Amino acid sequence: MLKWIEDHVLRVVLGTALLLWLAYELIGLVVAYAGDVRVTAALVAVAPEVGGPIAELPIRPDQRVAAGDALLTIEPRPFSLVVASATAARDVAERQRALAEEAVAEADAAIDQARARLTDAEQMLAREQTLGRGGIVPQERVQDAVRDAAVAQAEIHRASAAANVARRLVEVRRAELAAAGAALDRAAYDLSRTRVVAAAAGRVAPFVARPGDWVAAGQSAVMLVTDADWRLVANVGERHLGRLRVGQTAWVLLGSDPWRLHRGRVRSVAPAVLSAPATASEAVVPVVPPDTDWIRLPQHFPVEITLPDLPPGVTLFHGGTARVLVWF
Repeated sequence: MLKWIEDHVLRVVLGTALLLWLAYELIGLVVAYAGDVRVTAALVAVAPEVGGPIAELPIRPDQRVAAGDALLTIEPRPFSLVVASATAARDVAERQRALAEEAVAEADAAIDQARARLTDAEQMLAREQTLGRGGIVPQERVQDAVRDAAVAQAEIHRASAAANVARRLVEVRRAELAAAGAALDRAAYDLSRTRVVAAAAGRVAPFVARPGDWVAAGQSAVMLVTDADWRLVANVGERHLGRLRVGQTAWVLLGSDPWRLHRGRVRSVAPAVLSAPATASEAVVPVVPPDTDWIRLPQHFPVEITLPDLPPGVTLFHGGTARVLVWF
């Protein structure tokens, strides 16, 4: 037997290789296997909307938090001072608006007085003109009455102009009051943003921030691993894509629970991937680069798998590994 094998080594090797290749291809017709699988969940980067030193950091890594629980507090005193200053500016603007409206009332009263004086002056002018035509009073008195009527008319024009200016000033003061109110609202909003709370329930990922550290607005200080959207992302070879369907059963071995088989469901199959870092217009497409530069590897596509029947005692870890088997 050994002599026969020795005489037919090439045929044995080629036959064995052919049998292995046929077995691989036949197995690929009924099952898809993926060892490049990651456990993932919805992550929330916690970043304050306002910058400043951290005053309070009541959480610890791996702590479970509920939606609305406090995660960190930015030092609120500078923002309280801004609120106090904005409140004072709003009060001053309110008083200035009130004074401007009182000035309008005074200007309207001045117009009424000027009109009354004009009425008296016109009546006096009519009487003096009548007496002047009869020669009872000298013409100088008639001329004085004409002048007094003209002065009264001018007073009406002056009072009307002052009233118009006062009304425009009221509009300016109202605009200043609105701007002061908006500044106060903004200051109050910034003060309320010094307390950062959890947007969703989950667990706190490890962090390096400490009380006293300066955090800029928009700078992530803590990462929250939420309880939402836990799933597996398996990079499956393109040869299986034609037989993968949403809803198919997948059998999963979790790296964190290696001795128990879990049932999963195919949730989605990526319709596109990139083999190189994306451009700005393609940034939303997954990147699955080849891992070698000397042989052309088949492309892999991300397939999302959910675990609807996961037992309550099994804990998932974002970034953990798994193995997936899908029967067609």
